[in-house]
Amino acid sequence: MHRNTIGARSLCAVGLLITLLGAPLLALGAAAQHGSESVMRIQQRFYPDSLDPQQSSGVEFSVFLSTNYEGLTRLDQDLNVVPAAAESWETDAAGTTLTFHLRPGLTYSDGSPLTAERFADAVRRACDPNVLGDYQAILFDVAGCQDFATLYTPGEGTPVAAADNAAYDAARAIVGVHALDDRTLEIQLIHPAPYFPATASLPVFYPAKRELIAQGGETWWQDPALQLGNGPFQVTRMEPDQLVSFAANDHYWVGRPALDRLDYVYVADSSVALEAYQAGDLDMISLDPALLPSVIADPQLNKDVVRIPGAATSYLSFNLTKEPFTDKHVREAFAFAFDRDTYCRLLQDEGCVPALSWIPPGLPGHITTDTYAFDPEKARQALAASSYGGPEQLPEIAFVYWAGDPASEDRVEWIAEQYSKILGVTITLQPMEGKAMVAAMSDATTYPPMTLTGWIEDYPDPQNWLSVYWACRTSFAQDVGFCDPKFDTLVAQADREPDPTERQMLYEQAGWLLVDDVPGVFVSHAVFLYLVKPAVTGDTPTPIDAGWPGQTTSLLTVSVGQ
Repeated sequence: MHRNTIGARSLCAVGLLITLLGAPLLALGAAAQHGSESVMRIQQRFYPDSLDPQQSSGVEFSVFLSTNYEGLTRLDQDLNVVPAAAESWETDAAGTTLTFHLRPGLTYSDGSPLTAERFADAVRRACDPNVLGDYQAILFDVAGCQDFATLYTPGEGTPVAAADNAAYDAARAIVGVHALDDRTLEIQLIHPAPYFPATASLPVFYPAKRELIAQGGETWWQDPALQLGNGPFQVTRMEPDQLVSFAANDHYWVGRPALDRLDYVYVADSSVALEAYQAGDLDMISLDPALLPSVIADPQLNKDVVRIPGAATSYLSFNLTKEPFTDKHVREAFAFAFDRDTYCRLLQDEGCVPALSWIPPGLPGHITTDTYAFDPEKARQALAASSYGGPEQLPEIAFVYWAGDPASEDRVEWIAEQYSKILGVTITLQPMEGKAMVAAMSDATTYPPMTLTGWIEDYPDPQNWLSVYWACRTSFAQDVGFCDPKFDTLVAQADREPDPTERQMLYEQAGWLLVDDVPGVFVSHAVFLYLVKPAVTGDTPTPIDAGWPGQTTSLLTVSVGQ
């Protein structure tokens, strides 16, 4: 899928706007360039509630972490897996042992040596039952990782990783990751996994120093001095809900970035961000679709618009452990009653492509279906066929959404009004502050009855869309209470299938099961909209740049003129 930008820029890429959260506006004038120092200021929507590489997930976290750290591999502009901290790797004939060879002379940003054992530490920590990161299950292909991660039963006390805990030590020791020497890392898998080199680019592999983590305790990540990284930049300043500032890393193996400093400025309100951009206080901002018509009408702003159509899906997510969404007929009614075309046209303008399945068109694993296309009569029939018999007997339904942006409020109000008109259902709108929302969405017992959320791919493989998000063992599926054993069987077969054609067929079958399960209402495949100052150069977007255009490949080359 290709879309051109307006004006001077012409880009082809994809992405997803996942969440909108509140944060006060920093006094932006302080972030301007000083003297000959080259500084870029990029808007971000909310300040993450955790920046621990082995615990974090989501767009907001990855923007920070990928600036400060680097994995063994990375993805290039075409989303091919290419060397990063590892200069090469190979897989044995069975496909179950990967050997990564680190570059000579690797260091952290302070010049201290970076060895293979540091990456082994990262993997073991990501598998640790005390850490419980959202992406933990992505490493269950590693021998012993799942056994270690599930060593303790959730809800039966807090596990203690004491040095004399024999069970803990034994489980940690059998995780299949070993530093053979300072530059050689061996990873043993439980089955062939052709996608695994891409996994080595993710934050679960970022080599945060264990002694610094221990020094800082549970909130170690809040101290820039403890976030010692190996990426193109090093974090130097963290002001919660306002600013994170990075300095160029002189010890990065490629060389020094073009920028001296990179600032992420946290502004949730789209209109406030636009005003700051027009005042010259921000160099890049996310453009809410609701503001696009007025921006296009402005001769100057028109030229700054960047469109990136998306390998991403937003959906109306249900808590499947609580009424009324335990009833499939109710979920079907909500799916039939969602007018995606009107939603995209009226509320998202060019930032939205209607979706009826999970994986976007043009990506491996996509299926074309109209099973739950907009049909008010079928919606009413489905609700009548439910155990509730109609809207009168439904329990109260709360639609929880991120507070802080009027454009978001317009969208959720429209959705609630449509369900009232078509189904006669009363939905209570419940704004929630960002950090509270993140916490609520991390457990099925507190997950909102209904909310808008979504997924952007980490790497272009159906495994990342299906196995990583919807398999029973993943935190993403567990948070909403989704588990389909038939789906799990199909994706497990596909994950280890060596034949590409057979593998694709299995993933497509799993995709059909997902549509039939109706775990939520697939709403849209998003289009990123940005404003980028003409003085910005060297920014080359990729299909996974969810934070800013150029995030994945342009940290070394992006620059801004005086």
